[in-house]
Amino acid sequence: MKFRFNKKVLLFFATYSLALAILPVAQAQFGGFGLGQNNGAAAADRDALAKATADATVKVLAARIKFLDAQAKLMEALGLKNDSVIKASEALRAKEGATSSTDDQVSALKDSTKVSADADKQVDASIAQSNQLSDESKAKFAEGTGRFIQGVILEKEQVPAIQNLVAQGKSVSASASPFEKLKVIKLVKPVSALAIMVPGDVAEGTSTLGKIMKFCKTQNITNIPNSDKATASLGDL
Repeated sequence: MKFRFNKKVLLFFATYSLALAILPVAQAQFGGFGLGQNNGAAAADRDALAKATADATVKVLAARIKFLDAQAKLMEALGLKNDSVIKASEALRAKEGATSSTDDQVSALKDSTKVSADADKQVDASIAQSNQLSDESKAKFAEGTGRFIQGVILEKEQVPAIQNLVAQGKSVSASASPFEKLKVIKLVKPVSALAIMVPGDVAEGTSTLGKIMKFCKTQNITNIPNSDKATASLGDL
């Protein structure tokens, strides 16, 4: 006797099995979901988490664009090739706006991380051995430094917001029923990525900015946009 399975039924069981496989990973990231009780408030909480995640992601995206634009200008001032950095910035700009999902934006942020890190290394190496810059190059370096300051401050401001998102994720997870776990996993995935990525970016950016500011002093570059904001937000670099 032959059995014929409906494709939709097979898809349901495959999806549910995948959810059961993924669930322990998400539980480890967010401290355990718990089964909880489903109620009307749970749906509202999920919507609030999705909106807050989208808002934070947009701001992190804007900060990363500031970083990349700053690095492109700094590299130009130092005589370094900056094509890859400019392309990365353009790719992120293409993800701005309501047409891109939060998942797509987070994915684009991940893709830009290596480009940004490589640019930082090149800038670090160049300022460690650079000769005296021309007046034109100093002006470009000052402009790039001002943009870099904006990027660090903007991304640093998102750290508390992302910490709150993690707390929201735990709360939403605790109130989700077993059949809602897939929705919750989808919601907390970008939060998990931001929670891992952003604090490290801020620490690395602050460290790099300290080196940039010291280089400005040695080059007698004084007209730096946002330098007062850097001191107020980041302390004495």
